Formats: sequence, C-alpha cells, structure tokens
Amino acid sequence: MLNSLASHRLFQTGETRGVTITCRNTMIQILTHRPNFSPLVVFMLLLVDHRLIVDSSVPVLQNPSEEYTKYVPIEELKLPEDQELVVRLPSNSLLKYTSYKDVSILHFDVPPDSRTAYFTFKAFEDPKSAFQRKCKPKDVTLHLKASSYPVISPENITFPKNFFTKDQRFKVYDLQFLSDEQQQRITIEGPYIGNWFAVAFVSWSDPNNDRIEQQGLAASCDTLLSAEMSVSRFRPIIINNGQEHEDNLTSHVLPELNGANITKDALNTSRPLRSIPPKQQKLKVASKSLAEGKSSRAAQFANTTENHNSTPTANNEIIYRFYVPDDIGDATARIMFDQVCDECPPVGFHVRANGYPLGGTDHNHGHGTIIRPNQTTEISIQFGVQPNSWHYALLTFVNEADESEMHSQANNSHTNHSLSYVLQIDYITEDSDNAMQKSKTVQNSTNSSSANPWEPTKFRRMNFYSLLRQTYREFFMFDYDLRPDVNGTVPETLNLTAKTHSGFAFDLGQVSDIGGTLTFALSMKEAHRASLKMSLPTQPPDLGGILAERLIGDPKEEVVPAVSATSNQSMQIVVCMQLGEPGEPEYPDKCRYGQRLMQASIIVNNTESMGLVHVPFPESGRWYVTMGLFCHGSGTARVSIMESVKEFIRKHQDMLADMRSPCDCAESVARYTSCLQSPDCLEAMNETETLKVKECIMDDKCSTNFKQMTRLFVEHHKAAMEQHVAVENCNTSVVFSVSSSPCVAGRCGRFGRCYHYMSGGFVFSTCVCSKGYRGWDCTEDSQVPTNMSILLATLLLTLSNLLFFPSIYMAVKRRYYTEGVIYFFAMFFSIFYHACDAGEDEYSFCLVKIGVLQFCDFYCGLLSIWVTLVAMAHVRTELVSLLHMFGAILLAFGTELNKQSLWVFLAPALTGICLISTSWGLRCAKSRKLFPSRRYLSVWLPFGLTLVVAGLVCYAFLQTKQNYHIVHSIWHMVMALSILCLLPSRKSFLPKC
Repeated sequence: MLNSLASHRLFQTGETRGVTITCRNTMIQILTHRPNFSPLVVFMLLLVDHRLIVDSSVPVLQNPSEEYTKYVPIEELKLPEDQELVVRLPSNSLLKYTSYKDVSILHFDVPPDSRTAYFTFKAFEDPKSAFQRKCKPKDVTLHLKASSYPVISPENITFPKNFFTKDQRFKVYDLQFLSDEQQQRITIEGPYIGNWFAVAFVSWSDPNNDRIEQQGLAASCDTLLSAEMSVSRFRPIIINNGQEHEDNLTSHVLPELNGANITKDALNTSRPLRSIPPKQQKLKVASKSLAEGKSSRAAQFANTTENHNSTPTANNEIIYRFYVPDDIGDATARIMFDQVCDECPPVGFHVRANGYPLGGTDHNHGHGTIIRPNQTTEISIQFGVQPNSWHYALLTFVNEADESEMHSQANNSHTNHSLSYVLQIDYITEDSDNAMQKSKTVQNSTNSSSANPWEPTKFRRMNFYSLLRQTYREFFMFDYDLRPDVNGTVPETLNLTAKTHSGFAFDLGQVSDIGGTLTFALSMKEAHRASLKMSLPTQPPDLGGILAERLIGDPKEEVVPAVSATSNQSMQIVVCMQLGEPGEPEYPDKCRYGQRLMQASIIVNNTESMGLVHVPFPESGRWYVTMGLFCHGSGTARVSIMESVKEFIRKHQDMLADMRSPCDCAESVARYTSCLQSPDCLEAMNETETLKVKECIMDDKCSTNFKQMTRLFVEHHKAAMEQHVAVENCNTSVVFSVSSSPCVAGRCGRFGRCYHYMSGGFVFSTCVCSKGYRGWDCTEDSQVPTNMSILLATLLLTLSNLLFFPSIYMAVKRRYYTEGVIYFFAMFFSIFYHACDAGEDEYSFCLVKIGVLQFCDFYCGLLSIWVTLVAMAHVRTELVSLLHMFGAILLAFGTELNKQSLWVFLAPALTGICLISTSWGLRCAKSRKLFPSRRYLSVWLPFGLTLVVAGLVCYAFLQTKQNYHIVHSIWHMVMALSILCLLPSRKSFLPKC
C-alpha cells in the first residue's frame, strides 16, 4: 500500500512539473513577442527556467538499499509520430546473479489504448575511481513480464514439483546483451495494459569456475542500466451495453506498392491504424476510392500491423472499447450487415480484456471469430468476458488462409471494399430460472432467520462460492476461506456434485500480494469417501467386448476379468486455476478456456491424498478456481484411463518422427519410439511420461495437424470410456486451502532460509541456499559437495598452517622472540578460522564468532609480514619496538577498514622494502663492505623471494571457488617456508668483504 501511494505521489509530482515547465515556456514566448519587453526580465526568466529544468531531472531513489542510483538518460530517440515516450527510469546498479536476491526490479506502466509498447534498455560500465582504466563490458540478462515479477532460473534448474506451468501465465520476454552502451529494444504488439516488471542482473556464470580476484588488481566498475518505454496508441470507440453502433468497414489497398518490394521497415514506418469517426471515414472512403483506381497486384487483405499474412491495407479496422461490470461472465455481439458482399474478404471479430486484440486467441484469453459477409441476417457471437475490466473489440478484414476458397477469392480481388454494418454488444445476466430460484431462496431465508452466506451464485453456469480474506502481519501472508454465518461458523468441507461444476474467485493486489507464492490445495474428505454409494450403470452384456476391440484392436490379448462394481467405483476431480477467466473442467484431464483447451491444474482421484499447485509471484487481478467432479461405474470395464492413453500413443507413434525443437519431446524421440514398439516397455511407462507423449502429439509446437489429433483422441477416449458410464447423482466433500506465503509455503527446504528483499521500491521473497544447494526452494543437490570432500578441504586448510612450527622454532632459536609469538598467533587464528569457515556445518568448529576469527587471521598475517621485514632491515634495537608498535596500530586500522583491499597488503610490504633498502644501503656505504653476508644474498634471499612471488601469484591470480582449498593451502605452506629463508641469522649481519 505504501509503495502504491508513493508511486501515485511520484506521478502527481511529475505531472505538476510538466505543467509548470509548459506554462513557463509559454510565458517566455509571450514576453519575447511583446514590442516593449525588458531584456533583463527575459534573462532572469531564462535563468529560472534553466535552473528549474535541471532540478526537474533530480532522480528519485528507487532502492534505498543500493549504494546509489544515478540518472543517465538514454540518447534522444527519433521517435516516429505515432510513438509517445511514457516512462523514463533512473539508472539502476546491477549485481552478478547468484540467487534471485541479486536482481534489480524495473517497473513500467503501460497506459490504456496502447497498440504497441517499445521497451528500450542501455547498459554501461561506470568506473568507481577516476584513475582506473575502462572496464570490460559484461553480459547483462533481462527478463520482462506483465502484472508480476518474472519467475526465472538462470542456472537452468528445474522448478519444484507442483509449480504452475508457464503456458498458463503471461509470457516472459528475454533479452541478453553487453554493457557496451548500445541500445537494446523489446517490441511487444498488443501489450497488457497496466503494470510490467523487468528483472535485470549481470549474467550468471558457474561460480566454481569464477576466479577469486584480489581487490584492487582489476578495474572496479558498477554496471548500470537505463530504461525507457514508449507506446503507440489507437483511438477506440466507446460503446455501452445494449447500444447499437453503425459504421463502415473499409479496405483500402495502399497504392504504388508492389508485393516484391514490400519490406518490414516500410510497413513499420507507416502511421498506425486508428479507428476513425464514421463521418470522416465515409469522406476518406469516397476520396481515396477515386484516387486508387489501380491495384498494385493480386493481394491478400490485412492491416499494416501484420496481424495476418496478407498485403498491407490502410483504415481497415475499427476498435471498440467497453467496460464489463461485476458479476458478468458472458456477452453477445450482434452484427448485421446492410447488404450482401460476396466479393469482400471475411471479417474478423476479436475481443480481448485489458489489451489490444491481436487477431487471435493468446495467453491473455482473447476471443476470435471469422465472419463471412454473405448474409444480412443478424449474426450472434457469444464470448466470455472478465468482470470489472475494460475490453477491446476489433473488426477488420482478414485473409482466411486456411480455406482455399477464400484464399482464391482474396487473390482475385483487386478492388477496395466498403461494408456497412450495425454492432451491438449485450451482457448476459443470470437466466430467468436461476433468478427465480435465487429469489425464492432469499425469500425463504428472510422468512426464517437470515441469508445463508454459503449459498452459491451462478456464474458461467457454475456454482461459485463467496470467500473471505484474512491477512496476517508478515509480508505476503494471507488466506481465503468460506464466509462464516451469523454465528461465526465456517464449514469445514465443500460439497461437490457431478451435475454442476463449482468454484470460487478471489482478488490479488497489485503490489502487496505479488511477491510471495500463491498455493491452492485440495483433498477429498476420507470419512465422506467411504460412505459414497453410486448406482450401477446399465449396459448390454456384449458392449464391453465391442468397445475393447475398438480400443485395443487385438482380440488375442488377454482380457482382464470383470470385478465387482463396489471395488471399482471411480471418482475424479479436475481442477482449473487461471487468472482472469474461469475454466470449464473436462474429463479426464483438461480445462476449456473459451476457445482454448489446456491441461488441468490439479487432478485428484480416490488414490491420491491431496492435489497441490504453487504459483510463485502470482499476477495481480482476479483468480478463478473451478472444480469438476466426474464419477464412473465400471461393472464391465477392463481398461483404465492410462491404458486408453497408452493405446492412443501406440497407434499414432508415427507422429514422433516429425517432432523437432522447440517441441518438448524432440530430445527423447528415439527413446519414446523404441519404447512404444516394445509392449513390455509401454506397459512399464509411468503416468508422467505417458501424458507427456500424448500432449506432444496434440501440441501445435510438435505436430502440424494437432487439431486433428486432438479430435481423434477425444473420440478414442470417449469410445474407451463408454464402458465407464458416468454417474450423475454422486457427490463428495472436499477440503481446500487458498493461501499465500513467502518463498514456497514459507519454507526453503532443509538447507535454505527465506528472506524478504526490496528493489526499486518493490518487496519480494526468495530463498537463500547454503551448503551447495540451489534452486527455487533449495532442493537441487547436483553441486553439493560430499562429506569426504568437505573433510578433505577442511583438513588441507587447517593442517597446512602447521608448517609455521619450523618458522616459530627458527625465530626462537635466533632470539626473535616477538616474531615467534606473532608467527604462533598467525598459525593459531588461521587454523581456527578455516576450521570454522570450511566445514559447511558438517565438520566446522567455531571457537568464537567467525567475524572475530577472520579479523584476527588477516591481522596476524599482515603483522607477521611486517615484523619479518623489520627483522630483515636490522635497524637499531631502540627503533625496533617503535616500528613494531607503529605497524601494529596502522595494520589494525587498515584491516578493520577493508581487510581485502590491495593497499592493506602493499602498504607494509612497500614500507618494509624501503626500510630494508635504506638500512642496507647505509651500512654498505658506511663500512664499504658487502651487507649482509654473501651467502644470505646469494642463496637464502633469492630462494625466499621466489617462494613469496609464487605464493602471491597463487593468492592473487589462481584461486577459484573450486580449487580454493588447494591453492590457499599452498599459500599457507609457501608463506611459512619463506620465513625460514628470509628471517636472517645474527651471523648474516656481520660485515664481510
């Protein structure tokens, strides 16, 4: 709610600012055209105008948790006349993707009456320091989706079981590009009107292969992303319920266009089609029909938005806009043509809620119908609508390419067409019988006590029950339940009957409800299930054999003997869950949404305890859940549902040969083909694989004649299931749950934690995994290290520090007592730090907090380097203690400031080298002899420096997450051995020639 109010205030501020600038520019223009104006006044207004314009570009911080947000505008685009810049966002800092917590959220608001939306992005590198060199461009990934945050998996990890399928949700648009300041664009025709969300990040790469770089060695840059959105609009005609509207639908072929030289660029540069008022349209028809006597070629009719495969035409669409109130689920469009036009192309009538009709059904639940203008009688088209939503209806000439007759007619058409019509849209309310029944119910309830809140209402010929929302304190925590009666009683179960489908609807908010996971669960009541008594079906005794022969086709196969009906009663619930439109359950596993047939969300039968579906980051709006109960008796049945499906895919296995990508079955065609040819393999095929092959055979991405295969399957399954005669007088009680929670049901498995994050002013929940687990719910274990590898890594990182014991012994023997103590504590804290950090909670032991151990490890390591350099310098005794304290204080400050900074290592090293050079040089110049000894300079010093350089190379350039325990252990051993070589003995400082 706070986010919504903040956004509203920002929009109000932007509108006021725009008005102020416009008025200010108008004032300046008026003053400059007056004959007696004051130059001083104009100059002052120009200064004020410049200052206010500069102030108006001050960014609004979208994410307080980020380090900073800069405003870097995208270069001025030369937008066509039909495009309008709507949104310009400040630059957002992008992080490298390790989990969903690293995404940056961008928000866009597509205004009403938008035909096309253009999303423009530009990523670039911003150096953190002015002295650093230019950074190398990085890979940036962006995902864009309507109404909610995109659900993504950059690691290509399979989503958890029972997740809502992506086919039932808004499409996610993907974009991958470099941060090289080049503009990238996503163009969406007919965008959903309302909120759009994009998530962007530096592209994921396998962390095991990423090099662990020392901070400061490579150029450090922030990856920033700028974004804009522009739209092209249309002007619809507002129409109300029951209102008639007369108009002319015209088809004007664009002149001087030859089919051979029509290009996509030429089409895109033309102005958008708009719905023109009737009077202007008639004048334009008359004027253009005289001028366009010649036809460019034998053309197919379509519009310049390329909604159909045909020659571009102009002004051949009329768009209506109407609002559907609550409790309206269906509407009827009545179209009547003034005269018969046999030469006219067919007319397409398309309806869509909250978006421009694209000329066909899509994931946004559109409706499309082709009408032939060869009659003058009234044509009624019934279609489903979404309550409380604006709808758009499109009338346009189309090319029905599927039918050869209309195709030839379109090819032979060289003239322009004008078609007068009358359109009326009527909302369908409750039937009179239902209304009378409802009035009787209300009257009876009034006479008794009060209205029954559990009484269902009819919506699209289904019983819908009212739900009550209960919200909790935590983010994204709420649930829906049946409304209580006057006594506060809520029924524990919901009764379903086979005669009528049942369901309910509930609303999700735009911002506050989309960052969690929506969960719907359904289960049959066990106590009620045992008491079901269904009447036995009646059918001829020989019907089972006839149907079995039609289904199996092989009379030699063994026939399963019939069993008692009481043990073979079949009861199944098909659940449809969808945003914006209720689905009609169809047996055995389908849901019909208008003109589309999709897979059911949940299937519950008397062999399954519970059906469950999760919707991560659910879209805002009204959700519908419908449930259909199907009961069957099987007195003479010998085939089950899965056997029917297996027989169908066996008969049509030749369809697998033509399957190619992006078909889901393309990669496994060979395996499926060999399995279908083997009876034993086919019998052993599980339910998931069987249904997957069946879906591929009927999928438009896998088969060219998917419509025919769908029809054949319906006929086949109906014939097979005729022996399972439906029982209409059965019922059952179910227990359901509609709830929302963070992450996945509020949990992230055993090896993850659920957190809330904010980006761009929007809150979302996500899992943060540990111990190598990955995935949406931290259950993917392909990269989880084994216990043996964890133990080996821990032992290497800890025991490698024991090589400091020789250095400690050598320091004490040569009377470097302070150095020996520091070497001991460097070994001590390094052992316990890695014992706490590397064990993955399996073999870890933390003496104190890991932050304290980490500080002591870095600090003692730097201090051991410093005291070794001081000992090599061989300065006077009174200066040694001073240098030790000087280094101890400054190194503690640097370690606490940034323990991983390059300068924390370089400062003591460079200072020590300068100290050694000065001390040794002065000794040599004073004594005129070689200092220190020749053996130290020729043997121990080069050998020690070689070890130090090798250790530094390993530490700074060779470490990755995968080999960290090996390379870092080598670093421990090399540093310990280098002390043995570099720490000089007292004899080394005796002057010799």
